[in-house]
Amino acid sequence: MDSDQGKLFIGGISWETSEDRLNEYFGQYGDISQTVVMRDKVTGRPCGFGFVVFSDPSIIDTVLQEKHTIDGRTV
Repeated sequence: MDSDQGKLFIGGISWETSEDRLNEYFGQYGDISQTVVMRDKVTGRPCGFGFVVFSDPSIIDTVLQEKHTIDGRTV
């Protein structure tokens, strides 16, 4: 299987949004195999985007049909 199958880019997230919060929010759509909030290599501060990888890639079609607000930010 292609490693990018089921991977969804999540842009514009709040600086306070964590991997746990992404997992909690997007978990309502289906099983998640991984969540990552990208961080600056030097400072360790969040970069404002991340990725969610769904176990079933077809879930992405459902997720993309809706608008999402997490921690007060539309992503």
